[in-house]
Amino acid sequence: MLLTSSHGKGNKIHLHIDGEYAITTTERVWYESDFSDGSEITEEEWEELCETINFEKMYERALDLLELRDHSQREILNKLVNKFGLDKKEQAKLVSEKLAENGLLDDEHFARVYADELKRKKHVSPAGLRAALSAKGVDRKIIDIVVEEAEIDPVESIGCLLDTKFRSADLLNEKECDKVITSLYRMGFLLNDIKTVIGERQHQIRIDLLEKT
Repeated sequence: MLLTSSHGKGNKIHLHIDGEYAITTTERVWYESDFSDGSEITEEEWEELCETINFEKMYERALDLLELRDHSQREILNKLVNKFGLDKKEQAKLVSEKLAENGLLDDEHFARVYADELKRKKHVSPAGLRAALSAKGVDRKIIDIVVEEAEIDPVESIGCLLDTKFRSADLLNEKECDKVITSLYRMGFLLNDIKTVIGERQHQIRIDLLEKT
């Protein structure tokens, strides 16, 4: 097979097999390869070259994602598979492993950053934090460490949620109150903690109403 090349925009190089466009790569990958414009290439050599090109594309894509925010290894893997196709899953795994080896992808660091965000912005319960980290593919041992370090106070978190997410709920209305209790329970809070905080709020609301009359 005849391998030819042509320059594209920026540092892009378009590769052609027997005169037909096949794939696009970068100048660095192309010039670091064992081939040049007009080289004869076997099918096996072509497959290996394409694997190298696709690996570099996925690696660069992963770097772009990591520039936006921290990701877990599973997140990066899933996004690469969604972008490049299920048939590239093995290559995507190699990319995530290389990123981890280079210190660019660290599940423990990600878990701490994500836990801090959920604690500050979402006021999660310990169980809710566990579920969120597990959904991101974080290892159970790391989750145990991070949840313990987070030192989440469930009572404080429930209070913050009543002041934000559920601030418009009428806690003296039985149906509305039951809905809030159910929502908090589904978020992983213990029923005793929920009832304690809501009971204190209801007591304070009644006092406030009496003082206004």
